[in-house]
Amino acid sequence: MSTYYAVPSTPNRKRNRLSRTEYQSRRTEFAARGNDLPQTKLLAIDIMTIRSAARQRQALLKHIRENLSNEAVAKQFGVHVRTIEKVRSRETGSHVA
Repeated sequence: MSTYYAVPSTPNRKRNRLSRTEYQSRRTEFAARGNDLPQTKLLAIDIMTIRSAARQRQALLKHIRENLSNEAVAKQFGVHVRTIEKVRSRETGSHVA
């Protein structure tokens, strides 16, 4: 029968012994995670950078949607959305650079 310990380095292990059912319910606490695993490719700083880039991208997309969309530009100039679409596709105002 195996014995599981909450804190393996404790000198008095009898006090910290877990039952099998308690260990199995808490086994994720004792498993190696992140940089403790040999197959880890990304460091914690890399993960934070990736998540930060995702947040920046979401903020940029929100800015584009709110300020640079056809609807936003039409509202800014007080014209219909189709007018903006025609200008962008050069159906209207093709003589302007």
